[in-house]
Amino acid sequence: MNKRFTILLILIFFLTFVFSQNDSIKSLIIDYDASKSTFISKGRKLLLDKFIEGDLKTVKNVKNYLIEIEDDEYFALYPDEYWFILYWTNEYKELSESIKQLDSASIKSYRTRIRPSDDRLHIKLREKSLEKNIQLKTQLQNAGLDAETKEMLNMHLDWLLLDSRLTNNTQVSLNERADKFLETYPSSEFNYFIKKHISYKLVPKNWGLAFEFFSGYGAYTGQLSNNFTNSIPIGIAFDITYKDFELYLRDYIGFHKSKKDFEYSLGTYEKGSGMMTILGEASLGYAVYNNDRFKISPSAGIGVMGISTSTKDTDQIPELEEISLDPKATFVLGLNFDIKLGLKNTPKYIPKTNYSFIRIRYGYSMPGYEKKYYGMTGDMHYISVGFGIMTRHVKRAY
Repeated sequence: MNKRFTILLILIFFLTFVFSQNDSIKSLIIDYDASKSTFISKGRKLLLDKFIEGDLKTVKNVKNYLIEIEDDEYFALYPDEYWFILYWTNEYKELSESIKQLDSASIKSYRTRIRPSDDRLHIKLREKSLEKNIQLKTQLQNAGLDAETKEMLNMHLDWLLLDSRLTNNTQVSLNERADKFLETYPSSEFNYFIKKHISYKLVPKNWGLAFEFFSGYGAYTGQLSNNFTNSIPIGIAFDITYKDFELYLRDYIGFHKSKKDFEYSLGTYEKGSGMMTILGEASLGYAVYNNDRFKISPSAGIGVMGISTSTKDTDQIPELEEISLDPKATFVLGLNFDIKLGLKNTPKYIPKTNYSFIRIRYGYSMPGYEKKYYGMTGDMHYISVGFGIMTRHVKRAY
């Protein structure tokens, strides 16, 4: 009996302790309104209200206090918000120093520290700054600043108000102004910020790949033209690009007919019978002209060219290999004209590097069969028309 009573007391004591502890935690949560996050949130709301009222003196004081209480764990204002406020309070020296000091470590710290709660501070600052853009620039122009700082802050304000790099032509103007600033002030402390943030130019990465499927028309010269009709090819090609250099790996298979009878050990391969020309090619080209619409690339290289009876006939009569012209090394010259498909007008700071294309190619092959086969002088010219896909990644210019 005593044992049961003791267990019951322990159970009652335990439950009382648990519930009292939960009540304490609940009270602590309810009464907990003095955290730093809450304090920052209230400060931002006060700053927003005073900004809407036009009380810039209080805005400045609240901004200063919020910046002062920032530490390694919390931040109170995003850089854009801080900069907008400084334009309104005419604190251009503080603004200039902030821009100069923003580096990768500073940006990283904004990702690792505790953020302010979501509100409409940034939205309202930007809306009002866009509405009063001329007023802000007039105040800036009338400030006692040197030409370099004025030019930088004018450009910086336009950058802050830029809506989207992908749709707004203002970025084109900003790039031009950034280039001019970098040229005029090559040693400026603002240059790091301009290169990393204001100037937005994408350039192709070094390496790229392309695939093409083609057909066309091949014509022989010399005595080859007396022995064989011209060919209709099908083929595939792979391009490997490095900067403006291009390696073309092409496989040309041309179908045509014989123009006369050919004697071999088992009989005669009659005029009009099927023939094949195979040309495997590796050429190095260079893009001498390249924009968002067209690309022109001459090339030169080596290949292996052979002329034989049709595969079907050779499989049935292996002796037909006797009248084939064995694969032989050949020099190859070429000229590609690519018509790029897709969007015609893209921002000039975003190059067109991933696209489909139509390629018109002229090729010239010099097999030199006369050195081995009597009566087989001549070369081959061909025109091909192909459809392909190009892929190449981009990167920031700076």
